[in-house]
Amino acid sequence: MSTAAGRSPSGVQRHLDRLRGEGALGFSVDFDPRLLGYDMTTRLWLNVAPAHLRTVGETLATHPEIAFAAAVTGPSNLVASGVFRTPADLYDYIDRRVGPLPGIRSMETAPTLREVKRLVPALP
Repeated sequence: MSTAAGRSPSGVQRHLDRLRGEGALGFSVDFDPRLLGYDMTTRLWLNVAPAHLRTVGETLATHPEIAFAAAVTGPSNLVASGVFRTPADLYDYIDRRVGPLPGIRSMETAPTLREVKRLVPALP
């Protein structure tokens, strides 16, 4: 990469470190959760009272079961993607982790029956 950029390897590394330090560059890893025994992915659609939307969203984002959470518009105002081993784990999560959160008016879940695309192809 440094040759293509016309820079030394250490120069490229310093530049990447600076970008990461400033929050302009981040890295994430996408993998198939089934490889680790998580056979159930589920979308959670929540309708949360506006006064609690930020708190509930930020709380969900800290849960290891939640891979993605975002405020949205429409009948639901918060959406999250959860990864679970079994339907019983999903039920337990809803009952013990989501249920006690303040301001949740309603929630719908949509288990993923089959993914047709998930991982992006590896870069050359």
